[in-house]
Amino acid sequence: MVVVRRLVRGLVVLVLLAVAAVAGLLLWTHWLVQREHAPLPLVADVIDLGKVQDLPIKVSVIETAHQPMPRSSVLDPNRDPKPQAPYVMTHPAFVVEWSDGRLLLIDTGLTRQGAIEFGDLIQRFGGAGPIEPLKTTAAALGDAAARVKGVVFTHLHIDHVDGLRELCPRVGHGVKVFMTAPQLDVWTFTTSEGMRVVEDAGCTERVRIGGQPLLTLDGFPGVGVIAAGGHTPGSQIVAVAVQDPSGSPKLYLFAGDTTNAIDGVREDISKPLLYRMVMVPEDDDRLGELRRYLHAFEKDYGFTVVVSHDGGHLKDVGLPAWGGS
Repeated sequence: MVVVRRLVRGLVVLVLLAVAAVAGLLLWTHWLVQREHAPLPLVADVIDLGKVQDLPIKVSVIETAHQPMPRSSVLDPNRDPKPQAPYVMTHPAFVVEWSDGRLLLIDTGLTRQGAIEFGDLIQRFGGAGPIEPLKTTAAALGDAAARVKGVVFTHLHIDHVDGLRELCPRVGHGVKVFMTAPQLDVWTFTTSEGMRVVEDAGCTERVRIGGQPLLTLDGFPGVGVIAAGGHTPGSQIVAVAVQDPSGSPKLYLFAGDTTNAIDGVREDISKPLLYRMVMVPEDDDRLGELRRYLHAFEKDYGFTVVVSHDGGHLKDVGLPAWGGS
């Protein structure tokens, strides 16, 4: 009997230690995210991206996978006016192209195996349908992969980085990966796998960017990076000014996972509490600031805000599917 009691006490101690370790990890990750509050650029500075020479001529999208799930999985159902509306999570890469053929990628999406594993994980949390892997970024680009000269990641979660594994063998040269200090230097349990992919992919040349609130990219005029934070310490919003045949540039803000549905921006709705507190520790104060910031760009200044994971919204935006050129 004494032995049994000792075993029970030992198991209780182990469980309490495990709970304490998990709680400590979550608190540490929240702190890492909450300390990233870089100043946001002025609207005028972002608009000025469209005044430089040699703007990109096109932005295209490659959807690498999509998965239906309840909208309540991505928006707080207590604040969402349309919690029963259909929602499809998509996993895109965006291709920015210049007149000389050079390409910059914003995220690289999922590989087929990565999509299956990621989708299975989401399904285990309940409510989501099966994921459908589509064409990978490397397969979609084909021979045009050799024209990829740079990559910028909205953040380093694996569903935004995984496609780099198959892309690098097709590129055949070094590719600049533009990273703010938080993205380059701060690892969390949610971003460590993505960072390892960047380090081990075989073609990446990591380029540290910093300085002004709007960070320009050498060799890629018309593109600026905003050190956003909120979702991960290294989350970045990417601004792109595309030359329009009318003469006025078309202005985009690629928001990554600042929100997972455009109504999060338009209605200022947080993600579900369990998601932002446990699954992906976030700073909702900063995300609220970013949601309102993005909404002002869309509502008052005519920018197109592109939310990575909102499949319906991505169709409404009207970006053409990558078809080469």
